[in-house]
Amino acid sequence: MSTFKNQELIKIKDERMDIDHIDQCRLSFFIGEHDCQIIVFDEQKQKLLLFENHLISSSPIEFLDKLHDQHELVPAGFWPTIHIHIRNNQFCLVPSFLFDEDSAYNYIRLNTDSNPDLDNYAIQQHKSLAATYVFGYPAAIQDWFFSKYKKASIHVFHEGSTFLKSIEKQLLKVAKPALYLNCNSDNLMLAGFNGQKLMIYNQFKIGDLKQMPKLILMSIQQFSQEGQDTPITLWGVKDRIKSLEPLLKKYFKNLSLGKRSTQFKMSHQFDEIELYEHIEIFGSFSDTNS
Repeated sequence: MSTFKNQELIKIKDERMDIDHIDQCRLSFFIGEHDCQIIVFDEQKQKLLLFENHLISSSPIEFLDKLHDQHELVPAGFWPTIHIHIRNNQFCLVPSFLFDEDSAYNYIRLNTDSNPDLDNYAIQQHKSLAATYVFGYPAAIQDWFFSKYKKASIHVFHEGSTFLKSIEKQLLKVAKPALYLNCNSDNLMLAGFNGQKLMIYNQFKIGDLKQMPKLILMSIQQFSQEGQDTPITLWGVKDRIKSLEPLLKKYFKNLSLGKRSTQFKMSHQFDEIELYEHIEIFGSFSDTNS
């Protein structure tokens, strides 16, 4: 077992991980403004092999360059599949019947600044939700990966789309409103459903936690008549949950902590990761390469 943890790095590695079997593994990066998670997942055995969390104190490209120079596994040239998950505010969810692929930049521009000379745009279809997730990300990040991994199959996703796919199988089976929250180090992801139907999705930069109950209630009121009685499922990183859970319980009596998917395997080395942590990461293991 290899487990090292401090303010800058969490590294958990399955002690039976075999570098000779990398050809059956997926390497994933969840890249945000201030941190990056790195995952190795054995797609053949459906097993988590490596989980790392790094703080980013430079530009993403400088961070990736340093990581590529120093990491024991990241520079390997024979990864068959690489998934890049972007954590940013360049996103828009569009009803599928209104979606126009040529308007990706215009959708993003409605929500936030974006530069088509510097950014790429991509989509993820959510057929069961009858919606298309449109997102933008720095072209330099994609260029970096294509320059380093010339033989790999590389795919780019957005954390919000991955979060929605992660919770689809955990939706209430009865047709009543419910709210699903995910609180990572920087953002609160918020998805409101009426049974299986998506009613609202948004992401908010985390500022003053004391404003969270008001923000959440205002979101609930857009799709639910139950107000503070609406069931809420909360996921998030441990430090955020420790602060946010007791605060929200003062206002929402039907609050419960979420759990991770049970459709993959992980060894005891990963037990320090709480069941409510990283739903968007663990839910991504079921993603196809398309």
